[in-house]
Amino acid sequence: MVKAIERLIELDEQESAKQKVRAEFLTLIAAVIDALPDGLIVTDVEGKIILLNEKVEFMFGYHRTELIGEPVERLLPQRLRAAHIAHRDLYNRFELLPHARTMGVGLQLQAIGSDNREFPVDITLARMVVPKGVYNLALIRSGAMEAAAFGSGHGPEQENQEHDAGQ
Repeated sequence: MVKAIERLIELDEQESAKQKVRAEFLTLIAAVIDALPDGLIVTDVEGKIILLNEKVEFMFGYHRTELIGEPVERLLPQRLRAAHIAHRDLYNRFELLPHARTMGVGLQLQAIGSDNREFPVDITLARMVVPKGVYNLALIRSGAMEAAAFGSGHGPEQENQEHDAGQ
C-alpha cells in the first residue's frame, strides 16, 4: 500500500513537471507571436478573429478583447467588406494547400483603424490545418509605416549603407 501511494506521488510529480513545461512553452509561443515585426491575425474559415498580436492592436487602435470573435471585415473600410467576404469564400473553397501567398497582388489594400482613418497595408495569407479545424493567418504590414520608414531614410537600404560605412 505504501509503495502504491509513493508511486502515485511520483506519477503526480511527473505530470506536474510536464504541465510546467507545457505552460512555459505556451508562454514562449505567446511571446513569439507578440514579438513578430508584423501584425498577425488568425481567423476561422468564417472570418471570425481567433487570435491577434500586439502589432495589430497598435496598427488598428483596438484592444485585442474588442476584436476577438469579431469578423475580420471590421478592420476594412465599409465599401470593401462585401467584396472581402466573397474573396474569402473563394479562398476557402479553392486554396486548399497550406502555403503562403500575398493577398491583392497589384492592388492597393486598405484597412481602417478604430479612429476611422484608412491606411495602406500589405498582407500575406497562409492556411493552417490542425485537428480542431482550418484557420487562416494574415501577416499584416502597414504600408504607411513602411513608407514612413523608407521616407525617413531609416529603411533597410539606409541601414545597410550605414552598416557598410561602419566597416
